[in-house]
Amino acid sequence: MAGESSHSEMNNGGLYINSQEKLEEGGRWYLSRKEIEENSPSKQDGIDLKKEAYLRKSYCTFLQDLGMRLKV
Repeated sequence: MAGESSHSEMNNGGLYINSQEKLEEGGRWYLSRKEIEENSPSKQDGIDLKKEAYLRKSYCTFLQDLGMRLKV
């Protein structure tokens, strides 16, 4: 939908839905840790939780370092 937020989340079937639609239906706008771990795109791509956590930490470290070098 034009002009609306593009934030999305997964439903229990692993399909993404617009968060705004979910809020309008009275649903939750957040996912539990279990829902994230069981239905994450990484899991669907065959990446285990340990590797995903390592990659996330690496990316965050890279971005933090980049921000400090750019002085932002």
